[in-house]
Amino acid sequence: MSHAGSLLASALPHVRIEQAQALRALLSTTISAPLLISRSPAGYAKRALHATVSRLLTCLVNEQIVDGYYVDHSGTDVRSYMFVVPHGSTPDTWAACSIISQIFHKPVLAKSPLEGSANIYRVCLLDPEEVGADQWIQQREYSCIVPVTEATQIMRLMGEWISCDPAVIEPICHELSSSVDNQIFAYAHRKPEPNILTSAAIEWEQSLVEGHATHPMHRARHSVPPLEPIAPEADLFNIALTFVAVPRSQLKIEGEFESLLNALYASAVADNGSSAHLLDSVDTELEVVMPVHPLHMPAVLKLFAFVRHLPFSVPAQAQASLRTVCPQALMPLGYDIKLPLGIKTTSALRTISPWSAFAGPRVTEAIPAILHSAPIEDALLIAGEPASAVSADPDYDIAKYLTCVIRNDPEYICRPRGERVIMAAALTNNGDDGVSTVVRQWGLDSTNKRRAFLRSYAEILFDAFLPPIMDHGFAFEAHPQNCLLRIGAEAGDLRGFIVRDFGGIKVHLPTFKSSTGVGIPMLPNSTTEAQSMHEVYDLAYHTLIQCQLHRLVRALHLHYHGNGWAIVRESFERRVPASHPLRKAWYQDSSDLKCFITMKLDGLYRDYVYRRVPNVLFYESESEGVVAHGDVQ
Repeated sequence: MSHAGSLLASALPHVRIEQAQALRALLSTTISAPLLISRSPAGYAKRALHATVSRLLTCLVNEQIVDGYYVDHSGTDVRSYMFVVPHGSTPDTWAACSIISQIFHKPVLAKSPLEGSANIYRVCLLDPEEVGADQWIQQREYSCIVPVTEATQIMRLMGEWISCDPAVIEPICHELSSSVDNQIFAYAHRKPEPNILTSAAIEWEQSLVEGHATHPMHRARHSVPPLEPIAPEADLFNIALTFVAVPRSQLKIEGEFESLLNALYASAVADNGSSAHLLDSVDTELEVVMPVHPLHMPAVLKLFAFVRHLPFSVPAQAQASLRTVCPQALMPLGYDIKLPLGIKTTSALRTISPWSAFAGPRVTEAIPAILHSAPIEDALLIAGEPASAVSADPDYDIAKYLTCVIRNDPEYICRPRGERVIMAAALTNNGDDGVSTVVRQWGLDSTNKRRAFLRSYAEILFDAFLPPIMDHGFAFEAHPQNCLLRIGAEAGDLRGFIVRDFGGIKVHLPTFKSSTGVGIPMLPNSTTEAQSMHEVYDLAYHTLIQCQLHRLVRALHLHYHGNGWAIVRESFERRVPASHPLRKAWYQDSSDLKCFITMKLDGLYRDYVYRRVPNVLFYESESEGVVAHGDVQ
């Protein structure tokens, strides 16, 4: 037996010698770096599988649905790897029941090895970028180690481990398969990377390749009946909006909904090619015309017997969210519209709740109180939601299928200021060569340049979003899809942010009212109302740190040496005193992590589930991981 084989067997005595030798061979002959996979149809399929599997394993381990154990072979000719095993299982069972994954970078590990072993450590915090390209399953019934060729293998096996009803697991498997299929297509049909000085905002919106960085359903386009299945090649970015006439008595309207859509109505073209005018086909005293996403029309017609499908359409381009679209007729006026779309992407069905339709215009009215009382105008601009309409059905699970929210267009707001806007999520795209958009576009070809960029970005991000939190108990859902970076149109210098979408905000109403003198009416049971400031701080940490700055630090290659997190902490500490509750909330040794798979298993999308994980703000290096600072009391 070779020295490396002996190491594997001694690391885990219960692994048979032949298994250790087979595993060594697999680890030595397969590619561990996903970006080294070939750019070919087979290569794109392999990379797409990895994109979903790496996110799935990350969620399962971090959410503590399973346990992950890192086998450290640093200094040998054997690649380090990870065992993924049933939660609470003991090492004597791993050889008969485990998933084995290559590891590309060392995760955050427990400080001490597993009892009885010198080089096996429990994984405390895993990231998809740390998961290598290949995974295998070994179970008692297999005579050999079986390669993972579908993400559903892992999900179904996990379901067996936790004794979960297959009726719960299978819909999740369908979404995982949808994510892989759509990711293959996205890799093979990648659009040219936009340019920071010449490209329009919509080009950045449509440039995302992998979508959400840590959610396993990051590329899912899983339609829910009565919608037809959506093929990966379907063009969801260029659509023809259609319309229905709805009795006024069946809608709840906020703001000047119809007048703001007049240009849209006027531009609608009859499907039969006639010169008929859309509004001539309705009784505007009794009916309201609602735009509908063309793919969503089957759901509207099935659920709302009182609507009339109007044979008119208008062209529109979809943003990254797919359900927010930019109709050509409204672009000169500076409006976008957000529409329900009965498909599942990431955590939820992409409908729009009555809570969101009600809150949007009211939050928009209250925003000036924040901007007036805090000097953040230069750092933060707001894309408001001046009007909306939603079904009056008392069952919100039905009403959410017939909604329209009118939103101010960020590019329209920023253009007169001499600024361009770029959706923040687009900055962390990786090209086929593995170079991130942010590095390529700003020419960040040295560590010093990347550090300077991160410092500037973190400072304006915190200038924009911390004052509303600290002064008013108001947290925007400032993840990278809702945040758009504002840059100088001529030089590409960083100017600030513009934020959109009020569906996921958190507001502690007593704090907001006492600081501004303004109230924000909300419907009962609205998830936007925070019951405590802790909820406000949690949302802000999740969106600003975990979703946004974490991805940027990695895209700038400043994570594994810890350079990036020192810059983030310095920027944060200059703005938040040590005595402030926000500093205490964010500077715990552990932080809340939103549990995407646990929420899927529990059927949740409005209520969040969290697990405590090491606080990435205190990440020092790949060798040290997260260094405890002592929980701030």
